[in-house]
Amino acid sequence: MKRRRTLVVTSTFPQYEDDDRGAFLRRHWEREAARGHDVSVLVPKTAWNDDHYRPGVRVRRFSYAPRRVSSLTGHFGILENIRERPWRACLVPAYLWALHRAVARELSEGSYDRVVAHFWLPSGVVVARICAGRIPFELYGHGTDVDIVMASPAPLRAAMAKRLARASVIHVPSTRKRDAIIEALGWHHIAHKVRVEQMSHAIAMGEERCPRALEREYILFLGRLIDQKGVNVLLEAASEHPGLCVVIAGDGPLRASLERRAEQLRVDARFVGWVQGATKRALIRDADAVVVPSRAIRGLSEGAPLVVAEAHAMGRPIVASDVGGIAELAAAIGAQPQLVPPDDRAALARVLGRL
Repeated sequence: MKRRRTLVVTSTFPQYEDDDRGAFLRRHWEREAARGHDVSVLVPKTAWNDDHYRPGVRVRRFSYAPRRVSSLTGHFGILENIRERPWRACLVPAYLWALHRAVARELSEGSYDRVVAHFWLPSGVVVARICAGRIPFELYGHGTDVDIVMASPAPLRAAMAKRLARASVIHVPSTRKRDAIIEALGWHHIAHKVRVEQMSHAIAMGEERCPRALEREYILFLGRLIDQKGVNVLLEAASEHPGLCVVIAGDGPLRASLERRAEQLRVDARFVGWVQGATKRALIRDADAVVVPSRAIRGLSEGAPLVVAEAHAMGRPIVASDVGGIAELAAAIGAQPQLVPPDDRAALARVLGRL
C-alpha cells in the first residue's frame, strides 16, 4: 500500500533537542509518521539551529538571510520578534521570497499527495498561492495568525480570504474562533470545511523523576510574555496577597517591563525565563495552581493554549480567563478550571485568595 506523502510548511518548529517552540507540531507529525504517513517538514533556518538535531520526522530547512541575522522566526513568534527588534521587519520580504521558492522547489522535486500549512501567516497564504488548483492543501490556524487576517483592512482581508478558502480543510483552535472566522471572512458557503482541532494530544508527558522545582509553594504562569497573555493582570491580582509567590516561566518582549511592574507592586515574582523538557514538567507538577490570565487586546486573542492540557494531565488546579478557546479546550479534555472574566484583576485576586 502506497504511503501518503505530506509536505508540512511552518514558520515554527523545534531548533534543537528539548526546544519547546513548536514542539507540539513535532509531536503531532511524529504521531502521523508513526501511523504510516511519509512526512517532510519545511521550516526556515534560524540563528539558533543545532545542525545535529534530528527529530522523528524528515526536516528540510531553507535560508532567507545570513545565519547570524536569521531571527524573524525561532525566538518568539514573528510579530513579537519584530516588536523586540524592529529592524527584523526588513527580513519579511526576503523570508516570503525564500519561502515561496522553497515550497515550489519541494513540489517540483517530490511527489507529494498534499501540503499542510501551519499558521495562516506567512505559511498559509504562500502555500495557498502555490498549491491552489495544483495539489490538495490544508491550513491550520493557531491564534494570532488568524486574528491578524480577520483584523486586516477590508480589501486585503477579502483577498486573503478568497485565497485561503481554496484549501480542502481549514483547522482552527475553537468553536468560538471558528464562528468569528466564518463571519469575518464571509465563509458561510465553505463552513463545512472549517473544523475545530485543538491538538490537545500533542503535549509532552515525560516519565523521568525530577527534583522539586522550588522549595516553597507557588502559582505558575507558563507562556510568552506578550500583552494578550495578561501577565500584568496576574501581577496586580497577586499584589493583593502578600507572601504569594508567582513563578513566571517564559520569555518575550515584555519581560523587562513586567519585572519592573512586579517590583513596583512588591510581588514575589520569580522570572525563570524559557523552560522546556523536564524542567518545564517539574514546574507544572509542583505548582499549587497554573494560571492562564489571557485577554483579548488590539484584536489579538487566544487560541487553545496547550498549557491547560499539560496542567490537567499532571492533576494541577487551573485558573484561567474565559477567553478564546480556553473553556472549550478544558471541556474537551475533562478539566474543570476556575474561570474568571478576562482583564478582571479583582475576580482573579478572589480566586487566588481561595487557593
